[in-house]
Amino acid sequence: MNKLKTILQSVKPERMKNLRIIALAILAAATFWFLNALNGTYSTTLNYPINFLYDHDKYIPLEELPKDVQINVSGVGWNLFRNSLGIKITPVNFRLDNASDIKKIPGSSLLGTLSDQLDEFQVNFVLTDTLYIKVDKRMTKTFKLAIDSASIALADNFWVTSPIRYSPDSVTLQGPESILTSFSDEIVVKIPQSAIDENYKEDIPIEFDNSRLITREPPTMNVVFNVEEFRNAEIVVPIFKENFPKNGRADISTSQVKVSYQVVKSKAEAVLSDEFEVVANYNKINPEDSTITFNLKKFPEYIKQVSLDTTAVKVNFNK
Repeated sequence: MNKLKTILQSVKPERMKNLRIIALAILAAATFWFLNALNGTYSTTLNYPINFLYDHDKYIPLEELPKDVQINVSGVGWNLFRNSLGIKITPVNFRLDNASDIKKIPGSSLLGTLSDQLDEFQVNFVLTDTLYIKVDKRMTKTFKLAIDSASIALADNFWVTSPIRYSPDSVTLQGPESILTSFSDEIVVKIPQSAIDENYKEDIPIEFDNSRLITREPPTMNVVFNVEEFRNAEIVVPIFKENFPKNGRADISTSQVKVSYQVVKSKAEAVLSDEFEVVANYNKINPEDSTITFNLKKFPEYIKQVSLDTTAVKVNFNK
């Protein structure tokens, strides 16, 4: 830094003034040359913006339509320079009649439209080989609504304890015909929340595959249901024997069985053994191993996850 300062201090003021004059002269010459060059005619390749015209009330794009087309043009340098900077560029309009029937547009077929609309250029040729178009007819249809109850994600040991109520019971969809006709007549909506551990009352979005392309009226539905926490419990209940020989020559070695279940806390103390019925039916004996499988014929409707600690018993035969 000190060395540079020393060099600058050694330059005489008159010489510094001359250097400024020379620099300004060079800049002026370069500017004049550049401006003069822009008056010439040149050829170049451009990515020119395009706009598709179609009936938006009748058709809907399945994918984003092409935004530009690559062309080779000749024109005045000023116009080419302005285009490269994106200044006052008017997209070329292409009309799509019967838009859903058009799948692709050959680049060569665009030459006439481009030449008609690009007055400031001479369009030499189109470099883009093909423009691919995915447009469908727009359709409106009303569908029934339902809740996917099997996918409701509750917290551990919580269960739904009321009917699942929701409103509205239908939704009107507008979107591509090919998508809406592939739907069943009923839209099944999933509850988005997880680990639910309290009574549920929420407005949830009506979501489904390809919903990005579809408008919904209404966009949400209100869902209400109750949940309660259940606790694990056990109870010992008697075994009822059916169709056993009256002479006592056949019997089983146990007279009771342990039943495991889950019950809502508020009813845990109300569960009684006489609300259960476990049956061993002699007529259902397995002749291969002389066992009878227990049949749990009755249990309280408000308990869940019911199971027996022993599912079968061997029959003893007395001589």
